[in-house]
Amino acid sequence: MRGFSEYVQTLKTILRSALADVSGFRASDVVAAALDGQPGRELRRLVSLEERRLAGAFFTGSEIAKWIVQEHLADVPPNVTICDPACGAGDLLVAASDRLPVSTNLATTLATWARQLHGWDIHEEFVEVTKMRLILAAIRRGAKHRPGPKLANLTSLFTHIVRGNGLAANLDEIDVLLMNPPYGACAAPSDCAWATGSVSEAAVFTAELARKVPEKTKIVSILPDVLRTGSRYAKWRESLERDVQIDSVEVIGLFDSWTDVDVFVVSGKRVATRSNAPAAAWWPEHSECGRVADFFDVHVGPVVPHRDPNTGPWRRFINARLVPAWQRYDATGAPSRRFDRRTFMPPFVVIRRTSRPDDDRNRAIGTIVTGDKAVAVENHLLVALPRANGIDACHELLEILRADATSAWLNTRIRCRHLTVGAVSDIPWPGR
Repeated sequence: MRGFSEYVQTLKTILRSALADVSGFRASDVVAAALDGQPGRELRRLVSLEERRLAGAFFTGSEIAKWIVQEHLADVPPNVTICDPACGAGDLLVAASDRLPVSTNLATTLATWARQLHGWDIHEEFVEVTKMRLILAAIRRGAKHRPGPKLANLTSLFTHIVRGNGLAANLDEIDVLLMNPPYGACAAPSDCAWATGSVSEAAVFTAELARKVPEKTKIVSILPDVLRTGSRYAKWRESLERDVQIDSVEVIGLFDSWTDVDVFVVSGKRVATRSNAPAAAWWPEHSECGRVADFFDVHVGPVVPHRDPNTGPWRRFINARLVPAWQRYDATGAPSRRFDRRTFMPPFVVIRRTSRPDDDRNRAIGTIVTGDKAVAVENHLLVALPRANGIDACHELLEILRADATSAWLNTRIRCRHLTVGAVSDIPWPGR
């Protein structure tokens, strides 16, 4: 993150000017900008997207941070200790500082805040920016600076905001764990009970730290939607519920205008033993009507065109580019390829797996496939096999998929770009 050092120096200049003329800078646009999204803009300007992705460095943003503090920390006493173990530029800590007391003296205010606000980040530049933005936040709220203490003396007050891996943070005295963990990929820990191989770093962060914090600690985490809805993370969700009594799961939508990731917020309380509370509602509960899984078996197309060898018997083969939306497709005229694993006998419905929440009018675009021989299906399609009523059931499913209510429901059920077997199986079936 060396490129970000340029912004560190810019912020130092701003802060020194503010310390020299506190009353003049308190309500200035310069201070407002530094506390409202400027670090994120500068990170995007100074650091390449590839480097940001590699580091998982995507700042929370002041708008989301303020909303989270207002919604999830409203009932938390003002004297609690709050920790962000992946603090970045400090958006969440700055938002949390709005709930802390301010005295007339800047140094006294910061000394109080320093006892209550803890933060970790592996990038020294981010740690420096976090400390300086907290000083600006105190100035904006009315704390007065008396000549004497230099900038270095003020930033040194924040002894609990340090460079380091948040997974190693000492959380014994923490009352609130408030975090937007890194979104990159990492190897699952050797003792991980919910996955092996490459997994979401955000999943590891949340699960590991939820086990470390003291009982009754409040936990609030901003996470990528794949953890809420992905079938691969079902065991992660079960594991988290053993350690955390989850109070709410709220869908946010896109992280920001520049990051093509949908996120949600999970909030709860650390428990020593799993309570008898109902399981968390990770997605909308079913109404009294049926669901697609009551009438269809849903599968992922098993053919990975550029990976599967062309071996075995010749099969008719369909992919997402071949089948027309909302129509019938007669697979009799489909191209052929060799394939020696599962095929599907028409009639059935194929559903495109890729869609964008909110942007695409229809989240689950379907096609009825007909024919007299079994068909191999590409993995970019989901296959819905009717259990009864054949072609009539397929037409009924197509009507349900095309309904606006189905897309609205899916936009809440799953924000990931790829629809899953579970999400499609859960689609409500009205009138049944």
